[in-house]
Amino acid sequence: MDLLAVLVIVVALLVLLPFIFVKGKDAPFVPTEEEAVERIMEIAEVGANDIFYDLGSGDGRLVIAAAVRGAKAVGIEMNPLRVWYSRIMIAVLGQWQRARIIQSDFFNVDLSEATVIVLYLLPKANEDLKDKLLRELRKGARLVTVAFPISGFELVKEDPRGVVYGPVRLYKVPEFSPTSVL
Repeated sequence: MDLLAVLVIVVALLVLLPFIFVKGKDAPFVPTEEEAVERIMEIAEVGANDIFYDLGSGDGRLVIAAAVRGAKAVGIEMNPLRVWYSRIMIAVLGQWQRARIIQSDFFNVDLSEATVIVLYLLPKANEDLKDKLLRELRKGARLVTVAFPISGFELVKEDPRGVVYGPVRLYKVPEFSPTSVL
């Protein structure tokens, strides 16, 4: 086998491995369509002054999109193959100074620095995260849910053209979350 064939196989594996179904406890991996990535960035008004978190970041496309817009972008992902795929894509696209992927369960990560958080999770995971988000996020932080809503936050805007599974919703952390009185 020549070097080109080996290179093609390695590249194919790097591209395909992150898409192998490895069921997470909070959501299956469903890549966000490119049009929806743009809608998410627009509805959240992601910019250079933001600290963007994607919980369950999958292949890193939202993290990369936020970094391209100048935000400090952090993805939290449990699947090691998707973590490495995301890190490689961040490096290839030259976004390593603004973007990083943490391999962890997002319930174990401090989210207090985030100004924007994206959740493309199942309804139960959204609800399970609610107390953590209310406790850790600053008032006025923006929360975007894809497909499934979350209670306890002020709904600001809804774009029905979200993803195949439902709309994109923008929420704000309410004035009287537990951290707003600290």
